[in-house]
Amino acid sequence: MKTTKKFLSIICILSLSICLTSCVKIIEKFIFKNDGSGTYSMAVDMSEMAEMMKSLGGADDEFIKSMDEMEVSFEEKVARMEAINGVSNWRNEFDRENLKYEVLFDFADVDALNAGMSEFYRDSTEVGSTKLTTFFIQKGNTFERTENNGIVDNFKKGLQEDGEEELDLEMAAMLFGDASYKQTIEFDNKIKSVSNKEYVISDDKKVASWEYRLFIKEDFNKKPKTKIVIK
Repeated sequence: MKTTKKFLSIICILSLSICLTSCVKIIEKFIFKNDGSGTYSMAVDMSEMAEMMKSLGGADDEFIKSMDEMEVSFEEKVARMEAINGVSNWRNEFDRENLKYEVLFDFADVDALNAGMSEFYRDSTEVGSTKLTTFFIQKGNTFERTENNGIVDNFKKGLQEDGEEELDLEMAAMLFGDASYKQTIEFDNKIKSVSNKEYVISDDKKVASWEYRLFIKEDFNKKPKTKIVIK
């Protein structure tokens, strides 16, 4: 099962359990060093839900099972990730008490990053070699972020596949209005320019961030595609 579809399963279980609007955040980070190498991470933060569940007596069995399946999914990918040239230190950090889950890997260059992400977002039901998806292109000091987005793309696909009826966006927004995906791209050097005006540049000019609200209709056509030039 795709990571994003597992995330969808978890928040749906929670909505039935606590019937309250809670903040769920997915944070994807790209950290690039001057030599082109770096670290990729994807984290799911459900700490606000954890606090609510504690006040209501804790998580139910179905939710605990879903979290366990996320761990199993990680273990199933270990061998394939470790076999990718240029990908190293594939690891996860799991805080069950506060419902925070993060997977990380280091990459030698942009090619290794693309290969690692392609494998990470591979559907476990697929057979044969993994199809390579290009998420980043680097040409000197210019980094192009393509429109491909493993999390948001799979999220939209999951919404279309799950259930026969069309999703009631207004109801979903009421339940998960604060649910969001945030992408940050960090560099050692300062950013000179960013072509996509939806990106926000940090005060130190080294981080470009882009946010997508998962159940807000106005965000459905947003794309992370941009060109970032660093000094």
